[in-house]
Amino acid sequence: MPTAIAFRTVLFSISAVFLGNLWLAWQPVMGFSADLFLLLAATVQAFILNIPILILYALRQTLHRRGYQVKALDVVMLLLCIATIIFMVANYKLRDMYGFYFNFFVFNLLVTPGGIEAMGASASTNQTIALAAIMIAVVVYLLLRMIPFERFYPKFLNRTRLLSGLALLLCVQAGWYAFSEFNYNRVILGTADRIVWYIPITARSFFENRGFEINRPDSLMVDSYETGGSIDYLATPDVKFTKAYNIVWLVSESLRADMLDPDITPNTWRFAQHSQRFNEHYSGGNGTRMGMFAQFYGLYGQYWFDFLYANRAPLMMELIKKNNYEMMAYTSSRFSYPEFDKTIFAGLQDSQLQSYTEGEGWERDRKNVGDMLRFIESADAPFFSFMFFESAHANYYFPEESIIRDDYIEDFNYLTVDVPAQIERIRNRYINATHHLDSQLGRVFNALEEQGLLDNTIVVVTGDHGEEFMENGRWGHNSTFSQQQIRVPLLIHVPGKAPSITNVMTSHHDLPATILSLLGVDLDPNAYSFGSDLLSPQYDREYTVVSDWHGDTLVTPEVKMVFSKKGAAYDELATTTQDESIDLKTTTADYKTPLGQFAREVSRFYH
Repeated sequence: MPTAIAFRTVLFSISAVFLGNLWLAWQPVMGFSADLFLLLAATVQAFILNIPILILYALRQTLHRRGYQVKALDVVMLLLCIATIIFMVANYKLRDMYGFYFNFFVFNLLVTPGGIEAMGASASTNQTIALAAIMIAVVVYLLLRMIPFERFYPKFLNRTRLLSGLALLLCVQAGWYAFSEFNYNRVILGTADRIVWYIPITARSFFENRGFEINRPDSLMVDSYETGGSIDYLATPDVKFTKAYNIVWLVSESLRADMLDPDITPNTWRFAQHSQRFNEHYSGGNGTRMGMFAQFYGLYGQYWFDFLYANRAPLMMELIKKNNYEMMAYTSSRFSYPEFDKTIFAGLQDSQLQSYTEGEGWERDRKNVGDMLRFIESADAPFFSFMFFESAHANYYFPEESIIRDDYIEDFNYLTVDVPAQIERIRNRYINATHHLDSQLGRVFNALEEQGLLDNTIVVVTGDHGEEFMENGRWGHNSTFSQQQIRVPLLIHVPGKAPSITNVMTSHHDLPATILSLLGVDLDPNAYSFGSDLLSPQYDREYTVVSDWHGDTLVTPEVKMVFSKKGAAYDELATTTQDESIDLKTTTADYKTPLGQFAREVSRFYH
């Protein structure tokens, strides 16, 4: 291949990615600023995605000048160019069908035995894909041979000017995105989200340290692209609750399922005897962000980012607000990190969000519980009260009267402690902290009973995620999808309903549908969540999904499949629900049916 055609190959590949991103990302309602950002970002991304072919071209030119044969490199460059075009076409089809580009989930699906078949692909599908790839390869080859693209390359743009210009474009568009992310410019963020494999760069601390203020959007109803994002979420209907129960929602940091125990949490255990108790309950995440997001939105963790940028509250919270509830939320952490003030509680005023962070976790819990009980006592019905507890958060502080395990580690210094050697004493420290948590939950239960509020108040008690103590090789949470990190207790007190115990798989994703049903809202849960009414006689969950920042894990009653980059790096890609390694090629477990359903449904709420 002559040098001119080699250069032509580079230009064609870069142009294809550039034009492909324009095709995929541009929308007629974006506006001038978003159009300009798209041009800059698409240009930079075209060069980034073609770095391999650019490196090969530079190597080819060096070898060619020294008299070496470069035919092998020419062939590789041609194949890379064809592969790049196929990649862009495949991403277009993926986005059109499922709402996302090629990512770790898609890659994992391709290598998972039965993954493609579970999506409904047949032999004819594979033949069509192969034929399309061959046709693309032939067309690209002919175009490279017949059209002198290099003649359109500006002669004045030498290598130095090109690299300098690219560096400037990279800095401008990266800075633009970083400031847009800091300032929640949903138009720019939505545009970037549509660019294939866009690499986001954030700089919140940089802007905060220089006195920039966040421009928090006023509008919460942002379904159109004009306000950014790509979510297709049900607009909040104008419906009245037929049963306007009060709601008290209690969530504890790091409360794993087996902490619902008569010795460790006696107050909560007694409350469970009069509530709906769910023994096989899963959080929606192995960390706070996704675990909280799932229980209020009923959506998978990947949607967190879109709702954050859209500043969109969950349908359930919007309906509670529309029905004129007195609303107050308390946390012994912060509402700003994770950004629950811009997602779950986006509809509340700052005066309705109390974040108390002085002292240790157990001290903050005591203060907040006291304030919450005063709010409940003075509130006019109906009211909504939320509390996030920190007592059980590492490194597990507690007062002396909460000690029920004497053999605990007293100086829990992360930097010096030998975690594996001390894990039982660390766990005892966690148990003592959880026992203190129970004392604060008991204050709430007792106050509701003494004030006669249990007859007209729904009470939810759960955890954001679990906590592992080396049962599967790790301590804490937010690392893997072991049962200890993703299983949490769930209790729901329903006025007038006899207590019951449910021993089938349930999920945080079911909570919005359950609460709205109890309030008398007649909406199909599929229109706004991935959940179902837990109290319906027809309730049946074939699988659930647990997320982290990097992806999802599919959990069936028998098998767990990790589609998270981080989770896959730390753990097996497939295990039983008891965290034992499993070979999907030989297992008799029925995982293909839920896998196919999950793959088809995961992007339901994207345009």
